[in-house]
Amino acid sequence: MSSTGGTGSSLAKAVVIVSGVSSLVASLLSLLSIWLQTKNYRKPLLQRYVVRILLMVPIYAAASWTSIVSLKASLWLDPIRDVYEAFTIYTFFQLLINFLGGERALIIMTHGRPPVQHAWPLNHFLPKVDISDPHTFLAVKRGILQYTWLKPVLAIISIVMKATDSYQEGYLGLTSGYLWTGIVYNISVTISLYSLAMFWVCLHNDLAPFRPVPKFLCVKLIIFASYWQGFFLSILQWLGALSNGVAGYTPDNLAAAIQDTLICFEMPIFAVTHWYAFSWHDYADPTISSARLPVIYALRDAFGIRDLIEDTKMTLRGDDYEYRFFDSGDHIMAHAESESRVRRMMHGMRYERGGKGKYWIPRPGEINSRTPLLSGGESSSHSRRGSLLDRFRSPSDIEESTLDDGDEQLFSKARALEFGDWNVSPPN
Repeated sequence: MSSTGGTGSSLAKAVVIVSGVSSLVASLLSLLSIWLQTKNYRKPLLQRYVVRILLMVPIYAAASWTSIVSLKASLWLDPIRDVYEAFTIYTFFQLLINFLGGERALIIMTHGRPPVQHAWPLNHFLPKVDISDPHTFLAVKRGILQYTWLKPVLAIISIVMKATDSYQEGYLGLTSGYLWTGIVYNISVTISLYSLAMFWVCLHNDLAPFRPVPKFLCVKLIIFASYWQGFFLSILQWLGALSNGVAGYTPDNLAAAIQDTLICFEMPIFAVTHWYAFSWHDYADPTISSARLPVIYALRDAFGIRDLIEDTKMTLRGDDYEYRFFDSGDHIMAHAESESRVRRMMHGMRYERGGKGKYWIPRPGEINSRTPLLSGGESSSHSRRGSLLDRFRSPSDIEESTLDDGDEQLFSKARALEFGDWNVSPPN
């Protein structure tokens, strides 16, 4: 294979041309879908993620075609493709969350549901997944996003190894950088996809109206097509299954050429599936022409990265996932199998009246308008003692103690009785 050409330098011209046409068709179809999304940009919190997912196909098609015609250019595009692959998993996860109204709405909505078991054999040594527990949700989120953070690091390491001739792509020897980065990649992407699958299992009934299965498969299959396909070809090369008799190719270069060609051929299929799974018709409303963002603002919103930066900082810190921040104030108790019931009580939640009401006790040293002994100094000690629980009950709990008209009539009739306790004089 020529050092100045690409992986397709020794392929038949017909194969190279068909690969290029396939990549072009896939890119044009996806760009048209993106344009239609921005022309009907009525739900930015959802469509920004849809547009980012749709861009995955043109990036993959361009990177694979470039690799076929120029290895020098592919050194720049391949890391971009790899990083965007990880970014797409994060994007799809955020899309599912926003389908359900955001993280807080999701956690509150699932409060009281039974936890979900892990897949075998993990169910034997890992606790059940209770997505209504903010700490468990944060662990699932971190499991998904660790791949997003790790992939750029692996891409930089791969570039350095290629520059120092220690990468040896397609070679599975113990000294090969390709082997060790592949192992780390394999572990990371497996954890990420498994965490995403567990998230979907916990919420598949809630996500059903949004057709999550085809969306999930579109994202997952592209990743599998890009990595596992190449990993399988590397194993074939290691086992000697790829012939040395192909003119102009060593076995490892032949594996790379086959990988790039297959991806080019597959991208039109993925472009069509993306067109239907992430259809712009879901957001189009021909009866309303003004309730959408102009295209230029839609593009700025879709391709801005500030939301990714802020969400990454919040997820890494984890300070915003306290139990107090994810309490709906209703009377639903955590499921009996959930560990969050004890965890919430350890963080200050208290139940009363058999679980019909709940309140949060103040933290040690916390002083605010809701701290009972430091508010209302002019009130009597009796009123202070009586308001100890009232200050931490939700408004709905206080409303329960009010009397309706029927109760008032009942007490009025009771007071008219001759021998009521209210007619007894107090003892001297």
